[in-house]
Amino acid sequence: MGVSIENFIKSRRPRWQRLEALVEALEQEKGGRLAGRQLLEVGRLYREATSDLARLQTFRKEGMPPEDLEVYLNHLVARAYGQIYRSPPAGFGSLRIFLGSTFPKTFQDTAPWTLLAMGIFLAGFIYGFAATLTDDSFIPLIVPSRLIQQVEEGKVWFDSILAVSPLASSMIMTNNISVTFLAFASGMTFGLGTIYMMAFNGLLVGTLAGLCHTHGLDGAFWSFVLPHGVIELTAIFIGGGGGLLLGSALLSPGDLPRKEALIVKGRKAVRLVLGCIPLLVTAGIVEGFFSPAPLPAWLKFSVAALLLALLFRYLLSRPTKAPSS
Repeated sequence: MGVSIENFIKSRRPRWQRLEALVEALEQEKGGRLAGRQLLEVGRLYREATSDLARLQTFRKEGMPPEDLEVYLNHLVARAYGQIYRSPPAGFGSLRIFLGSTFPKTFQDTAPWTLLAMGIFLAGFIYGFAATLTDDSFIPLIVPSRLIQQVEEGKVWFDSILAVSPLASSMIMTNNISVTFLAFASGMTFGLGTIYMMAFNGLLVGTLAGLCHTHGLDGAFWSFVLPHGVIELTAIFIGGGGGLLLGSALLSPGDLPRKEALIVKGRKAVRLVLGCIPLLVTAGIVEGFFSPAPLPAWLKFSVAALLLALLFRYLLSRPTKAPSS
């Protein structure tokens, strides 16, 4: 062998002890207190220890190394591996990276699916609006009779929201998040459930818009819908895009096995729907407190335009760090 087992252990033991000390520091401090040089040292010592473990196993063929030494080194290598390759701890830093980089990058990568979801919604909207103008019997099929009666009396149904703003805002957030997650999860029906949800929601909004239009309430309707709707609907389109992405993995996995394609595309879809949560919370606050407020329509339209510009500046921003897969 050229080197005795005793000399080998004597020469390498200080390196193992140093690695053990650094691993213990990582375990205690969760990687937050070691300098960059020390982190590089952990990686170097880990590779050396892995090589040493393989060398010990060659000695074992001759029955020379103590069994407890091999167990110790095996355990040390496993601990070091766990610290080097573990996922970064969740916290504000991880959330900041996700919202500031990962989510916008994923949105940009999957934008065609978001546009497809929006197209399905718009098709439902156009149909609902047109059907309302041409067929009065169509409206009760979509809109509750209570809302129809209010609009026919020249009133809008959202004036009462301001009276219970905090409760209304909370309920709106919960409902919108539920709709977005359902649109996403419905992608597991080969995308059919997502298509239905996008089309029906578009049909509902289009029918309401048509109903208000026929009774001269366009200004009241759109000045209420747009301030929060530019954020809310964008988030729902993104969630729907995530659902369609899931459906595409099932329908057309490409070169990958269907299970693998679902995992790969599913990761992106999950990022999309999680990124929608703060958008929907923001939309819920605007809808509960600002949209129904008795303010000039021009002011509400101006705020809607500003929110839309800020939203797309964020979504189309250049990420500073690529998302992990």
